[in-house]
Amino acid sequence: MTKQKNLNEQASFSAPIEDLQVRITFLDDLVEQLNEQVSRQSVEIADLKKQMQFLYQRIESADLSDGIATFDPLADRPPHY
Repeated sequence: MTKQKNLNEQASFSAPIEDLQVRITFLDDLVEQLNEQVSRQSVEIADLKKQMQFLYQRIESADLSDGIATFDPLADRPPHY
């Protein structure tokens, strides 16, 4: 009877331990996936920053004064007036 009791106790302890091991494995995998996603997003953000700097440089170097006329409210009335 003592052996049967010991086996039952061992079985009752091993089930929660196995459950915890499965959970730890799942969490390890999840952490690895999240780490990879953060790495990809970091690279993408750095690329977007470079593109924004390039666009700002192009805008600053462009001569926009030739293409934009001054606005005269009396001469530039909408057609429905």
